Amino acid sequence: MRLIFLLFFITSLFACDTSSNVKAYQNYTKAKQTYIQSIIDNNKKLQIKSLEEIVKCGRFLGFNVNKYNKRLKQLKPVIKVQTSSRPKFQNPLKIESSYIKLLSINPIKIKLSKKMDVKYSTLYRKHRYYKIFDIYNAKVNKTVVKKIGNIILKIAQNNKKRVRVVLNSNKDFKIRYNKKPNLEITILTTQKSTIKQHKKKTYTKPYLHKNRIIVIDAGHGGKDPGGVGVYHIKEKNIVLPLAKYLKYELTKRGYKVYLTRDRDKFITLRNRTKFANRKKADLFISLHCNIAPKHPEIYGIETYFLSPARSARAKRVAKLENSAIGNLRSTTQNIVLNFLNKNRIIDSTKLALDIQKSLIYNLKKHYRGIKDGGVRPAPFWVLVGTQMPAILIETGFISNKKEALKLINRTYQKRYARYIAEGIDSYFRKNP
Repeated sequence: MRLIFLLFFITSLFACDTSSNVKAYQNYTKAKQTYIQSIIDNNKKLQIKSLEEIVKCGRFLGFNVNKYNKRLKQLKPVIKVQTSSRPKFQNPLKIESSYIKLLSINPIKIKLSKKMDVKYSTLYRKHRYYKIFDIYNAKVNKTVVKKIGNIILKIAQNNKKRVRVVLNSNKDFKIRYNKKPNLEITILTTQKSTIKQHKKKTYTKPYLHKNRIIVIDAGHGGKDPGGVGVYHIKEKNIVLPLAKYLKYELTKRGYKVYLTRDRDKFITLRNRTKFANRKKADLFISLHCNIAPKHPEIYGIETYFLSPARSARAKRVAKLENSAIGNLRSTTQNIVLNFLNKNRIIDSTKLALDIQKSLIYNLKKHYRGIKDGGVRPAPFWVLVGTQMPAILIETGFISNKKEALKLINRTYQKRYARYIAEGIDSYFRKNP
């Protein structure tokens, strides 16, 4: 009877509730505690259950759970499902002894001799990719031009003894071919399927956000350059264009967006907060760049929400960003923070988690070296006094050469802005 009760307790314990970030984080923490206890008790079944929970909740929150997943695979080997070794390809193109066969067209007769020879070559010209087959000792009655998705097929008599088969497209594509016993060409990918995938990606309908107001704060400005990194890159010159791109992305989705500054102008931290409250904003997002001149190897994206700092790293970053207001005793800071922001910490945490998850997941699709610096609490005074959920994004380290070069790149900034906007969409979907 005790055994049945224990199994029921374990099953109910590991039913990850991912209905919200807060509940998922609570389950994630409980599962880590249970995992440690299962190691002490040498309970393999409980280790597997707790690891499954850590991986599931961790992925939902956007955490790096690779080491837990690796350990889970060691304890519970994945059963490989046997599949056919021969993949299915679309649009087979075959040249046989007397004709060429294509699924979308009628057979085209090509007269071949026993001395048939084939030479294959590729060419890139005027933004088009060409795959060329020259079939020697062959003849074709007429020139044929056909379209397969975005690939154009052309078959023609090139000279008296040579037939040329050309496939070309504005995007690169792959083919597979065998010369013997008869030439067989298989188109592995067509651009038709790729176009369909791009069409599926649509933005949220604008009218869903028509009443939402967002204030974007481009940090520093004017006489305050912020951090100065490698190649004399100034923080104020990176965050301003990024803020403008973010405004464009959010406006496109139907949000009403205001910038605390739209040019190289100095604005005090208090006036930035007052501006957001005056506009009755639903969200306040402050954009900054991190810097660690003594440790140029450090890099990564970090998102902060307003709360008394719990780590030395968060305190260090906050000290740099708060330098504009002068010195203030840490005891006084904590009293003010706890008084002003107690009711908004949870909402700000949810917003920070959604944006950080969107940034890391999507940027990794396009760039190498994207590091998740995590979501952290810190006493940033630009966020004090806001009457709405407020976060500060440290977009990257301008003291790191590779990350600094990304941050000044316009394409990177546009993508960065788009993925912040997607994180904001995710927040409002979960918190209407």
